[in-house]
Amino acid sequence: MASGKTLHVSAPAKVNLFLQVLSRREDGYHELLTWMQKVSLADTLQLNLRPSGITLHCPDSDLPEDDTNLAFKAADIFFKETGILGGIEITLRKNIPLAAGLGGGSSDAAAVLNGLNVIYDAGLSHDRLMRLGLGLGADVPFFVADCQAALAGGVGEKLQVKQSLTDCSLVLVNPGFPVSTKWVFENFDSTQIGKFALTIEGNPYILGPFIERALFKKLYNDLENVTIERYPVIGEIKEKLNDYGAMGSLMSGSGPTVFGIFDHHDSALSAVEDLDKEFPGKVFYTHPLSSV
Repeated sequence: MASGKTLHVSAPAKVNLFLQVLSRREDGYHELLTWMQKVSLADTLQLNLRPSGITLHCPDSDLPEDDTNLAFKAADIFFKETGILGGIEITLRKNIPLAAGLGGGSSDAAAVLNGLNVIYDAGLSHDRLMRLGLGLGADVPFFVADCQAALAGGVGEKLQVKQSLTDCSLVLVNPGFPVSTKWVFENFDSTQIGKFALTIEGNPYILGPFIERALFKKLYNDLENVTIERYPVIGEIKEKLNDYGAMGSLMSGSGPTVFGIFDHHDSALSAVEDLDKEFPGKVFYTHPLSSV
């Protein structure tokens, strides 16, 4: 919440409970259908008003602090879109691993857009902020949106709000190396596009309760095989999470982070304790965010 000329905002990570590649567009981007859930692991940002200009600080991080950073880009596009004469100083503290399939950069950008809208009392609607965010990345509209879970279609601009996961914990394991989303899509076998049909009466953006329950029991990611083929440890992490009692496990996004969903708190904590010995500082106990 705002205090004087300073605003503190949180930028949560997400996991993809489902990700299907539907088609490849003429512009090179891919049409996706993905079910995203925000989780409690989050970056934190402090926004301080300044008369002009944009400055970005990323202490204890190797992130760039210039206009190549999505948080910086978000501020720049906000001022250009609104015509507001002002500036901002951003301090970004990273907790979400980089290039991990958890949407950290996109969430940071969305937090800046939402935060600037508040601190400058600009009055931009969520729809307008989401349109601005789409120019920064496919996941940004989801993080801008006032929801904790959604089914996203197109290249991220078509959102259908879904009910958040409840009564469960998530264990996230990052193997400690980044994976390029661009590389994953370049190596995705286009012959596999659309093989998994999650549709009702031809509309891939409408899911009924029965399909939702089935989906929860069958986590799915079209990109998983691509990344596992190059990095087999991802498949090994999935097996370990299942051995600890996860109801299901899946690579999030383009990877390499793997998450397991647990309905027993103690099992989740045991998994965190043991897996942290193998992946020190890269294992996170978290929970789904809920609108309730």
